[in-house]
Amino acid sequence: MKTYWEIKAKADKVGELLLYGDIASAEVWGGEVTPTQIDAELKALGDLDTLNVYVNSGGGSVFAGMAIFNIIKRAKATTKNAYVDGLAASISSVIPMACDNIFIPSNAMMMIHMPMGSISGNADKMRKMADNLDKVCESIMSVYVDKTGLEEEQVKKMMQNETWMTAKEAVEMGFASELQAEVKIVASINDNFLNFGDVKIDTTNFKNFKPETIEMYRGDDPEPVANNEGPETPNLSAQNAEFHALKLKLLGGQ
Repeated sequence: MKTYWEIKAKADKVGELLLYGDIASAEVWGGEVTPTQIDAELKALGDLDTLNVYVNSGGGSVFAGMAIFNIIKRAKATTKNAYVDGLAASISSVIPMACDNIFIPSNAMMMIHMPMGSISGNADKMRKMADNLDKVCESIMSVYVDKTGLEEEQVKKMMQNETWMTAKEAVEMGFASELQAEVKIVASINDNFLNFGDVKIDTTNFKNFKPETIEMYRGDDPEPVANNEGPETPNLSAQNAEFHALKLKLLGGQ
């Protein structure tokens, strides 16, 4: 079964967490990223000097995403680094905020918006759902405000407007801490689908996806995720070289 997340001990006191794919509260189809799995495996690693979190996700369950944020936040690691390998959108954009440092390559993206949900039932159930979403919104907003230093009203407006950020914009606004050289995982547009490796986003589902962003990627032909950061890439760090092997295994490229 193909799996899109994994936690492993890279070396003594160094752990790596790969979050590729949908964020879910429970495993249904296999391979979903769930808080229960992550919490158990991070605890098994014990105290760490460094925890590296790699993200490429279009989002998923808002409640599961907030739980994963809190799990990483309280993980016993002296330094926590997040790497946006391709896309950190919706609730998956919250997860990197749990880390001390957020690194983003120049051709990756982030997107924030208001939490969404659906429910069927009577008016009382719907009102309760709306109240819960309001509370989740406040929680998410406080995470962004704490990390970026932006005013609450500015962040709220960005969420209401469904804001897509290039890597440069994410760094400028404080959603990421360091811009890095582009990587081959990202990105292309085909028939209005934005492709970040195996993560595919239907841009027609989003009201504020910028036309200029579509044109920036249209016609590109990115290499598969598994070929990212291959041996031909210059100035490749030992850490990225080792992690390439993990991505190759997880994404079925062996």
